[in-house]
Amino acid sequence: MNRKQYLISVTILVVAAIALIITNYFFNYLENWLYVVIIISLGYLFIKYKVSGPLQMFATKFSMMVDYDLDVEGAVAMCEKAYENAPTMNIKALYQVYYGMSLYYAGRYAEAIKILNLIDLRRLNAVYHVLIFAFVCYASAENDDMETFRFTLDRIKNIQGKVGPKYQGFVASYLEILDAILNIDDSLDRYKEVMERHFTREDGYISTKLVYNYRMAYYYKKLGDTLEMDKCLAFVIANGKGHHTALRAKEMFKGSVNVEDYVYVDPAGITPVESQEGTPEQPGLIETQSGKQEEKTESEDKKEE
Repeated sequence: MNRKQYLISVTILVVAAIALIITNYFFNYLENWLYVVIIISLGYLFIKYKVSGPLQMFATKFSMMVDYDLDVEGAVAMCEKAYENAPTMNIKALYQVYYGMSLYYAGRYAEAIKILNLIDLRRLNAVYHVLIFAFVCYASAENDDMETFRFTLDRIKNIQGKVGPKYQGFVASYLEILDAILNIDDSLDRYKEVMERHFTREDGYISTKLVYNYRMAYYYKKLGDTLEMDKCLAFVIANGKGHHTALRAKEMFKGSVNVEDYVYVDPAGITPVESQEGTPEQPGLIETQSGKQEEKTESEDKKEE
């Protein structure tokens, strides 16, 4: 349901509700006014379902496009359309989060930062704030804007206490990875340990392997090991399609290995699965779980307003 359809539906419901109340007042064909309330409530719930129902499907499709199919430009187009046609401002803010993330995955970092910074945070639960700030950090790092990175990382730390207990692990994962990226020059071994711990699991998503190899390329770059760096970059280039890691890998690659030797074939045929806590660089999984709490999120945001 787009905004035009939403406004038409709400208008029809309001007109029908007023007509029902007036006609029942004069003709009293529903002796118990509770039935009037029930009918109007059912109409409202139906419209609300049509508005929020597609979010879960959208989140799942987004995750598959950016993490499994690596159709990042397709994800950008899908998110932009959803953002521009969102039925309500709260839903628009959610789609704007996805839109910003899709731009990041497409390597359009400055655009991603702009879209993410324009989100009306009052309309979203604090867990979404963490997601937004984390991706601003990622995009800022790719743009070598460490001043923005540090400022935004501090914003995550400042709102950590506002996030519910269920998602504290999610916040902690982001903070750990972002801190490792920030301090790679001072603690290279810790950087390696953090990246291995978060991105070496077998979850069925090729994007996880891309992120791991991309991050490890920086590790070997800092060590001055061009051969090992190129091995990581070759894997990303060979398998990354239009994913932002592949675009950046092509810029870093020194040509010491043959890219075609690193084409990945999944020997186990692993089916993608949802992480229980989510993965910091795979927000679709986080959003899929968060989407189930959308009704609660919207009510909490209204209280904040």
